[in-house]
Amino acid sequence: MFNESYNGFKQYLRRGRTHCNSGYGDHPLYVNVDMHSGNTYTYWIDALQASFPAVQVLFGDIEEAICTHAWHYNVWKRYGLLPERFNWQRLSPDVAFYPLRPELVESTYLLYQATKNPFYLHVGREIIQNINAYTKTKCGYATVHDVIDMSLEDRMESFFLSETCKYLYLVRKY
Repeated sequence: MFNESYNGFKQYLRRGRTHCNSGYGDHPLYVNVDMHSGNTYTYWIDALQASFPAVQVLFGDIEEAICTHAWHYNVWKRYGLLPERFNWQRLSPDVAFYPLRPELVESTYLLYQATKNPFYLHVGREIIQNINAYTKTKCGYATVHDVIDMSLEDRMESFFLSETCKYLYLVRKY
């Protein structure tokens, strides 16, 4: 059942060049589509989609996971954190807050486990450094209201402690 679903994801949700590391065209990414037609439904991807490389690793599609992760990591590098929604047509955030989500670091950890490539340890350290630099407060960590100006909100989501910190610890221990 999952094999059929995954093949459907690749057929209907994937845009860009056929192969990640060769050929011409846009970098591959997975987009939101209309469930009836398969046509592109929105021009944004959200931060939750950064967990898809982890699913790809667990499925065994390592090259595609590396490619998908690279796209999300590139957005992270652009802003220092991952905006909640990023418009891949305009190449700018549609929703610019960062609520300390775990998905990118989870995928980073699983890619390191699958490949043992030290690049993913570097990415993990960079995520830790940026979270400390931009979200650390006197009494915890705060959601970033806007990744453009790094303004903070007076809240910390519970998944930060239960998930984000767990994967930060796991990637840091190597």
